[in-house]
Amino acid sequence: MKKRLAFLTAALALVCMVQAQPFRFGGNGEFTVMQLTDLHYNGAGWQSDHIPGMLVRLIDSEKPDLVVVTGDLIYAAPGEPLLREICGTIASTDTPYAVAWGNHDAEQGLTHAELNAIARTLPKCVNGYYASDPLHPCDFVIPVLSKDGSREEARLYVMDSNDYNADDHSYKGFTPEQVAWYRATADEAAKRNGYRSNGLMFFHIPLNEYAEAFDTAPVVGSGFRLERECPPRDNTGMFRAAANSGEIIGIFAGHDHSNNYIAEKEGIALCYGHYSGGYAEYQELVSGARIIRLTEGRRGFTTWIRFANGRTKHRTVFPQER
Repeated sequence: MKKRLAFLTAALALVCMVQAQPFRFGGNGEFTVMQLTDLHYNGAGWQSDHIPGMLVRLIDSEKPDLVVVTGDLIYAAPGEPLLREICGTIASTDTPYAVAWGNHDAEQGLTHAELNAIARTLPKCVNGYYASDPLHPCDFVIPVLSKDGSREEARLYVMDSNDYNADDHSYKGFTPEQVAWYRATADEAAKRNGYRSNGLMFFHIPLNEYAEAFDTAPVVGSGFRLERECPPRDNTGMFRAAANSGEIIGIFAGHDHSNNYIAEKEGIALCYGHYSGGYAEYQELVSGARIIRLTEGRRGFTTWIRFANGRTKHRTVFPQER
């Protein structure tokens, strides 16, 4: 099975390479990412029938250059038709998108690797274009070039925070091999470019450092903490690797539906997205999305929440002025 998946992954990468164009900052010097998270789409009537239309309205309202979905897309089995349906909704807006997988995605009869093999064949999904390492098919980096194409202005890491530990069903988080992959990938880019780009990370399960950061350095006005954080059981050092790289300025997770705050640790913004799902799971916030806007030549980003009711709130510039 593993050999077959590796072969399929490599073959699909060749197909997808002709379907995507490199991302660039626009003529106005901006690049906008919409983070959707925790859709929990189950196709079960009132619980989630409104989600496709809501996603289209959110995307149409902001017109992002890229959508990143940070996990828990599907919430019923069989998972494949639901995945195709919800990804097809995003593709219908003609917006490229990337997918990081969540713990509940792996509960619908398919592993993350199997879901990823499907997603990378779908229209407008960029997973297949940028994930070129067969040992890490769900971990990849999206370079964003300057508007003239002369340099890598930003690097967007989309990674798989896995699902559960086999022994006690606690959240697994990143493996040491994934941390090593990030270090090697960031170092190779810095050596090749001669500088560290404006780096962002996107994945599902928040790092262990989120709680400490909020307790000590919350970004005032950026959002709410309405539940305790649910990080992985084991801290395998992804935050330390990101901080030591000198590349990462922002980390974006989901998982905890009632949190949408930003906190700071060692110059990195630890950010939650904003719950984008329906009524198949708990929620205490009006559904919506986090918007992240990068500006060419500036280290950092501006971010805000776009709600499903059309309003925006929690506009934050990071780093903040001291």
